[in-house]
Amino acid sequence: MSMTAEAFENLKNLSEWEVLGGRCAVCGPVSWLDKKAIERQIGNQYLLNLRGKLRCSCGNRIGNEVLIERIDRNA
Repeated sequence: MSMTAEAFENLKNLSEWEVLGGRCAVCGPVSWLDKKAIERQIGNQYLLNLRGKLRCSCGNRIGNEVLIERIDRNA
């Protein structure tokens, strides 16, 4: 079950079992991101602000969606 960034405030508010992803508004694929690498690179951002910083492999930066996925805590 994917949830949008509106449900969360910032990167540090994400639990260990929640993964951060992005969906391209142009070509549509979902990519899962390393939360700690994102935080090291751009700091503890509000998740809604990440949309403009995400760039797809197709080059698009406009209208991309930030996603949060909950994984099984026992995995």
